[in-house]
Amino acid sequence: MVVSTAVTEAMELLARASSTSEVLTLNLTNLLILLVLKALIFGFGLFSFGGTGRSSEQSLVNDSDLEGGACFLMYTAGVDAKLDCIKKVACEDRPTAYSYKTAAKMAHGMSKYLGMDLTQRHVTVIDALNEAIKHSENGGDCAIYNY
Repeated sequence: MVVSTAVTEAMELLARASSTSEVLTLNLTNLLILLVLKALIFGFGLFSFGGTGRSSEQSLVNDSDLEGGACFLMYTAGVDAKLDCIKKVACEDRPTAYSYKTAAKMAHGMSKYLGMDLTQRHVTVIDALNEAIKHSENGGDCAIYNY
């Protein structure tokens, strides 16, 4: 009796699972799309950053990236005192300074395109970065930029 009930239940479950319901087909299609997207995102992350993950001994982000990025965001948000911080980071690490200069130019172009009033702040950052890069290239002491 118990075996026949279990077989009956299994047959009903199988019948439901193998139906050609539009709802079931739609859900399976969505599931397949989500799995493909997940695989693409995972693959991009794996191959873009070398697949090292947490076991990497060398960090992709250094201290000047974090410090300068925070200063850049705070300055564009209205904290004028962070301009010297940007200059100091740019003076100490020229490759990072060139990255910030590119980012500032892109932000300037975007804010200009959108009609925002941040364009003067970005021009100020670009000028400050140019000054700090020149100071560093001429062998100047980066300690003059205190923040």
